[in-house]
Amino acid sequence: MISLKIDLEKIFLAIFLCTLLFIGPGILFDHKIKHQFPYAYLASDAFQHQVRAEAIKDAGNFRYEAFYISKGYDDAIGRYPPVLYHIAVIYSYLGNFEVYDSIYFITFLFSCFGILVFYLVIRAFNKNIAILSLPLSLLIFSKTPMIGFVWGHWPFLLGQFFLVALFWGFAKISLEKSFLFIGIFLGAVILSHTANLVFALFFAFLFLVMQLLNKNLSWVLIRKIIYICIIAFVLTVYYLIIFKNTWVITQPYQFALMPVWSDPGLYILDFKIIAAFIFIGAIFSMLSFKAGANTATLASFSMLLLGFGNYIGFGWRAFQIRFLWPIYLSFFFGFAAYKILRFFIKNWGTIHSVIFGLFFIFLFVGVVKMPFILQYEKFSNSGLMDDYHWSALKWLSGNAEHDSKIYFLYGDIYSQDALLRNSKRLHYQVDPDDFAKALQNKKLKRYYVSEQPGDGGGGIAVRKGLFRFEYPIQSRPPEDFFGHQDICNFDYVVLDKVSRQPVLAQYNLIIAAELLKKEYIKQVFENDAVMILKNKNIGDDCIEERSF
Repeated sequence: MISLKIDLEKIFLAIFLCTLLFIGPGILFDHKIKHQFPYAYLASDAFQHQVRAEAIKDAGNFRYEAFYISKGYDDAIGRYPPVLYHIAVIYSYLGNFEVYDSIYFITFLFSCFGILVFYLVIRAFNKNIAILSLPLSLLIFSKTPMIGFVWGHWPFLLGQFFLVALFWGFAKISLEKSFLFIGIFLGAVILSHTANLVFALFFAFLFLVMQLLNKNLSWVLIRKIIYICIIAFVLTVYYLIIFKNTWVITQPYQFALMPVWSDPGLYILDFKIIAAFIFIGAIFSMLSFKAGANTATLASFSMLLLGFGNYIGFGWRAFQIRFLWPIYLSFFFGFAAYKILRFFIKNWGTIHSVIFGLFFIFLFVGVVKMPFILQYEKFSNSGLMDDYHWSALKWLSGNAEHDSKIYFLYGDIYSQDALLRNSKRLHYQVDPDDFAKALQNKKLKRYYVSEQPGDGGGGIAVRKGLFRFEYPIQSRPPEDFFGHQDICNFDYVVLDKVSRQPVLAQYNLIIAAELLKKEYIKQVFENDAVMILKNKNIGDDCIEERSF
């Protein structure tokens, strides 16, 4: 007779994981892992990370930023934390994915891994609390927290995975060689999103304080902490030199109170009645300190307090943490649920945790809508890009001469200018206000106010030695980057044929018709939405300035 042993915990985890993947990347990606163009990209930051990873794949390294990212400079040092981009490129090769798919999928995948690792952190404290806690994590894919994904907070999200791995490492710090993997996790935090180092240090400080209060702070533990710091420093010293001479200079810490964020943010009252359970669980977890500090409590309190850091000078970085509050505060919810339910069910077992865990999954997913709790809201959006614009950008990257200059006339989606970097050429775009003013005045112009978009985050720096950097952009006049430009000085002019405001598209077509009167200007690409013109006589009088 065959005896089957059913592991309820593993069945519950399988159901949870399927639900997590379905409501998160499943719905957002239209249940596909490959797309014809960057899908569900809703902001410029998403495109800037995608383009950078694409450029690294093209170059084979991240020694320099691509010139079409860094305003034409081809020797600007690569200054962004590199881990996300390298993983995306590797995954792109391994899975035969386009980079725009691989980098997005990696971000979701590691966020899901982070949920499971935090489950292990809680489980080390109490398995039943871990099971009851897990369902709240589903809410990272609800409408507001999903902004972190669709708007491109990807390096932060990846860095948070390694931060959770760091929490898990500290839970295992009693192991003999634990400093090895904890040091690697700390280095990965720095190389994924360096600002997350502040959060890691805050947690480590609380951990050491609690060890001291509980009289567990030994020389063995102190040596391990020192080894962890040494390993992390060795892994990151090359990048930290770059960081010190770029980001630290251009974005130094400034104390600033920020009660609200201009972007959609998650607030504790958004949890509605769940906030009360979180508060109760926080009290219960503090009482648990009497039996000795546990990593789950320290990690959850760290991220709760840092999430309120906007009131003590952390600014919008604190609001970023709140995207993942459903993960970090799940421990408090699970703790409260366990204590309250145990009051009614004395002989508690794993089966009770699984039953209530499944109930919480159904509750938070919103199978039954309830107005007094935060529930999952379906978020489905194909994003800014479409096949027409993507085809035009791919044509430019594959056919325009490497040293050509491209001018983008008005397009609805071009306000998120990082997507224009997919042309992989030096480019400018018309200022929408000046464009609209010329239209109102019924003027055809040769000189429009124009912007040279590009990524100046961290400053455009050229490395001249190990510790010596120069900043060439500082010597150029501001009008080089925002001022009047002669559209006759560009090799290609790109214009949209359709718009949510048809009059703007009509103005584009009037300009195109005027340009095409010159025999040296030819149409080289066209589809239902976009037209590209090529100017073979750069600098000639390509358009007559007049009224129409």
